Amino acid sequence: MTYRTSSARHGRVSMQPGSAPKKWDKEELRRCGAIGTTHPRTLNLHGQIHPVFANWADTHAEELRRELEQPLLLASRLLEAAGLPWTSDILAHDVFASDYAGRAPSCRCSFTHSAAGPRNTSTGTETDTEDIAPRSIVRHHRAPWATAEVQDEWVRDAEARLARMRETVEWRLDGDLFPERGWVGYTCRHPRRGMRLDELDRYETIRQWDGRCGDGGAGHLTVMVAAEFPARLAELRRRGEELGEEFVLTAFMAAVTILHELGHAVYWTDRRALTRDLCEPFYGADLEMELGNSFVASIFGGWLPLPIKDFAAAGFGFAKGIAWRQTLSWDFHRLRPKHRAHYSIPVDYVARLFSEESWQGARNDLLTDLIRPKTLELAQRNVGICPQAGEDSRHATAAIADFHCAGQGWKWDRLPGARFRIPQYDGYLCPDVDLPIATDDVIEESKPRPPLKPSPVILSASARKKKSKPVASGIPVPSSRHVQVVRPEMFPKPPRRHRRNNGNHKLDGRELGAEMKEKSMEDEKEKPKPKPKPPGIVRVAKGEPEVLSPDRSEISLDELRNRLSRLLGVSFDELERFFEASKCA
Repeated sequence: MTYRTSSARHGRVSMQPGSAPKKWDKEELRRCGAIGTTHPRTLNLHGQIHPVFANWADTHAEELRRELEQPLLLASRLLEAAGLPWTSDILAHDVFASDYAGRAPSCRCSFTHSAAGPRNTSTGTETDTEDIAPRSIVRHHRAPWATAEVQDEWVRDAEARLARMRETVEWRLDGDLFPERGWVGYTCRHPRRGMRLDELDRYETIRQWDGRCGDGGAGHLTVMVAAEFPARLAELRRRGEELGEEFVLTAFMAAVTILHELGHAVYWTDRRALTRDLCEPFYGADLEMELGNSFVASIFGGWLPLPIKDFAAAGFGFAKGIAWRQTLSWDFHRLRPKHRAHYSIPVDYVARLFSEESWQGARNDLLTDLIRPKTLELAQRNVGICPQAGEDSRHATAAIADFHCAGQGWKWDRLPGARFRIPQYDGYLCPDVDLPIATDDVIEESKPRPPLKPSPVILSASARKKKSKPVASGIPVPSSRHVQVVRPEMFPKPPRRHRRNNGNHKLDGRELGAEMKEKSMEDEKEKPKPKPKPPGIVRVAKGEPEVLSPDRSEISLDELRNRLSRLLGVSFDELERFFEASKCA
């Protein structure tokens, strides 16, 4: 994890949002409560640290690790309250499966980010098949078919896998990260074992260590956290400033750094993630390729905490305050601003996160009431500085350049090997010229595949087995008064004709015709005026044509008249008079 800011050019003429720079105003920071506060604050979280953070090396640094107790407790709270859905999208699904939806490129340019093919997990050798590393992580927890029960099952699976990661992930306080590289955290894809920083994460080295891990599928990682974090906290405590704002801000950024590195470790703990360029996939609709930032931003609602100054110029420390940096997502954004919006973080907000009383009071809705900044909901959907966020001294604002000078031109900021998802905002740029805004068809986020549905033939067979309500006569009737249409099966049978028969004797066509004739004559005597339709006539439902069985090729004249009577809906006598009239004519 690195902190870097870039200087801005002057006199630009571009008109897109986010084109104008803005520096931090110290007086504005004071008014918004980002610095200069004097109210004492106590860090009093208690409970258990999550098992994934339990495996720490270097027993001689026990005193320094005690300073990390409150940051580790806060990291555990944030992970359990807001980070499990993100981790479940990686841990609860096989992102390296051949049918994983995230293997398809999400950009029309379909650039590839990996140069290595899959490896045999037992020998560590490469195979000749295509690359199995995903191009993006699919957001399964946002699928419309993912019910609350299914999501809870994914979260429980992720919790169990996170607990088992303590066996393969080793945490270490490192004194070389910040002095040599300016880093505050780094996830090494293999055990460090005393190696220098420039010797870490070489492709051949990772393969050798993976080959020693057996067939379990999990590789051993070393997560390094800058030793300056606990050292600075111990120094402030010796000065008697453990209740001051710098102490609480340093502890908060230590927790953020630990969560950032956990986002990397969740993906790299699987040995199949190894590629020659050591690049990571995009997560969901993220426009930047950085899983650590993506994990932290998912916890805080799309915002990334960063220090308000350049570490390279001022050294390690957070006395000048911290700020939210906007992250870009295809859910809201179609362009990359040349100057990224930053909003100051009030010290009171950070102090509430370390207060046990605040967690107990916001138990009903931790995300809205405690963790995510509610005052920046409108600012997240747009690029550039949001004027509403600065009203009433809520946040101090700044627009920091997202590009730097590279030789003879200007280049977008990015980590080595990482890419920006929209092609025109990746690589070189001219700060005075607006780039075209991406259209909606440039990126298509990979969607989770719904579970398999039963075969239609099985559904048709099961529909016929629905229960029916018995009546006094013993004839079953459907439970619903509406006619249920059943889909035809592969080999349908001819429909049955329902006939009235109170006895056990089976009526043939002639007997049924005679019975119907006698019934119609009785009805005519009782009701001479308008002749009603005989109740004995059975109508054929629409969509149910009479189908002859294979063993019946001929029918009698009486049978034909009976069928015509039922089909036309007229009495048997009327049908005979019609035939007599046609003969006379």
